[in-house]
Amino acid sequence: MSAAALEPNADKGQLFEVPRVSVLVDDSDPTILRLVFSGFYELDRDNAGQVESYNALKAGRESTLSITVRVAGTQKGHRLDSEGDLADIVEAKRLVVSDVFFDLVEPEE
Repeated sequence: MSAAALEPNADKGQLFEVPRVSVLVDDSDPTILRLVFSGFYELDRDNAGQVESYNALKAGRESTLSITVRVAGTQKGHRLDSEGDLADIVEAKRLVVSDVFFDLVEPEE
């Protein structure tokens, strides 16, 4: 038996001809990048600095925090326009907050 006879032949024994399908690699370039946050952080009520920083957080006022996150996963999706055509390719990283660091707060007068 020759070596060619032992090699697999994908077309041998088929009842009808099946066209070959090539696999395309997804090399999409997202038009929108998002960071999606979830989770919570419990403050230490015995830590005066954390309690003071917490009390300084006021509705409607911006505050600066430094956070540590764990990357929970990646989501890919798309948005269509009103005509059903592709408008945006959206990619998002899901982040879970694991630690919070407050900037020093100046005492209120």
